[in-house]
Amino acid sequence: MNIFRTIITFIIFFCGTSTFSQSAKFAEVDGVEYVSGYLARLLINENPFPGEKGYKSLDDSKIGMVQILWVLHSRLKYIPAGYRQEHVANIKSEDIIDIITAQGQCDGFSRDEKGVAVVVPRVEKRLNYLLNIANKGDKPGKFSELINYGQGLARAYAEGGIDKADRFAGLEIIKNIMVTGRAYSWMTDKDYYRPGGDFVYIPDSLSGSIGGNRFYTLKKKGNSK
Repeated sequence: MNIFRTIITFIIFFCGTSTFSQSAKFAEVDGVEYVSGYLARLLINENPFPGEKGYKSLDDSKIGMVQILWVLHSRLKYIPAGYRQEHVANIKSEDIIDIITAQGQCDGFSRDEKGVAVVVPRVEKRLNYLLNIANKGDKPGKFSELINYGQGLARAYAEGGIDKADRFAGLEIIKNIMVTGRAYSWMTDKDYYRPGGDFVYIPDSLSGSIGGNRFYTLKKKGNSK
């Protein structure tokens, strides 16, 4: 009888544990129709996760998310003297989604013929892949930590705040070139990817390579009139 009770207790415990493992969600991302969900997809899409090319550490990918958010915010709120927003962001707008979906800016993110902000299938496919890994097992891990970090940044921004310092805000000179400070572009960190024009490459000595991306500031111009 004692053996029978022990077996029953074990089965109940095992089934309960299995149910918990299968139902637990350690990471979630808001719907693509929400500003917080759309922005989170960009931050997650543009930064490497463990095992992916360009991945260095959790902190590196988190910093990459913060800096990409600052690029978008700078394009929205901090256009330097001598520039127009259209020069920097390829659009004139006060909407963060417009900054993301402007033509030729963020690969895989655009508006459809009805003006709805959408992402290409590969973005959603990778996100689902990352979420699947993040929600496996019986405790949260690196994948859930990164996803939740990106989603947290996006939600905080959508609610009206950006609480991380811009590490590039104080830049003044890069290789004898006067610059505006702040980053205004990012691209995959390969020599053959360059935005051109007045964008200035931020070198490794100034921590310009983060999360597999290279960040760029702008040449300083005279005061606009």
